[in-house]
Amino acid sequence: MQSLRHKLILNKQQVVNGDGFGIGWYDEPWTQGCIFTSTLPAWSNLNLQRLAEKVKSGLVFAHVRATTGGTATSESNCHPWQYGNLMWMHNGNIGGFTRIKRRLLSALREDIFLSIQGTTDSEHAFALFLSMLENPKNRTDFSYQELQQAMLRTIAQLNEWMDEAGINDEDSENHEISLLNFAVTDGQSVVCSRYITSRELPAASLFYSSGSEFRPETDSGSYHMAKANKREDVVVVASEPLTYEKSDWLAIPTNVLLVITPKFNIHLHPIRDKYWNPHRPVKTS
Repeated sequence: MQSLRHKLILNKQQVVNGDGFGIGWYDEPWTQGCIFTSTLPAWSNLNLQRLAEKVKSGLVFAHVRATTGGTATSESNCHPWQYGNLMWMHNGNIGGFTRIKRRLLSALREDIFLSIQGTTDSEHAFALFLSMLENPKNRTDFSYQELQQAMLRTIAQLNEWMDEAGINDEDSENHEISLLNFAVTDGQSVVCSRYITSRELPAASLFYSSGSEFRPETDSGSYHMAKANKREDVVVVASEPLTYEKSDWLAIPTNVLLVITPKFNIHLHPIRDKYWNPHRPVKTS
């Protein structure tokens, strides 16, 4: 649906997300996950259908891709990416990325630098995120607070470099806006950002829904979020609602982090930097 019929999109010229997709999942907690990517559109990949019918997991990352900035359509450029037991994906773009790429690469540790296989700004942002963590390759015990702080430092560092390059300066001819909807997980916790380098414009949309079970309707084939009790046993985060029940979905405010803990607690944290605007109109597209 999001490949073919997405509705909440900032770039109205982008008709479909048909430049590949990726699925990441974890068989067991505290283990390295599995990733399947393809440059084929999600709607025409037979292997995706075969896997989706059989694979069961308590945590799944999924991404449909539309290329930006002239990056190649290749499997190495498909989200999500993996390092150790961490997975990462991104909806958006880093404005003026080519003008800060050298600084970013120079700031990376050797092992993280060598792990980059593709050419996207998204994978380079993941490398920067990894550099904010201590020994990310061989660890499985990341706290959600640690992932949250690493995400905040990643966004802050990108902004610092973009400020130095004049990319964030609205009066500069080099000015470009960044859309930084990042998502990261270690198989236990999830941290997502809805972020834009603007005090007035809305970021790319992001929603979440929670309940006791996300289950299919027997007659229509569509899904809905069941709320049989007050416990949160299922949380779904998506760039736009996946069901027609609007009451099931809450929009994440612009320039806010969403954190899902291993106990399914949901926290929203404002990113209080120069782009934080508590009076920004609530818009989703």
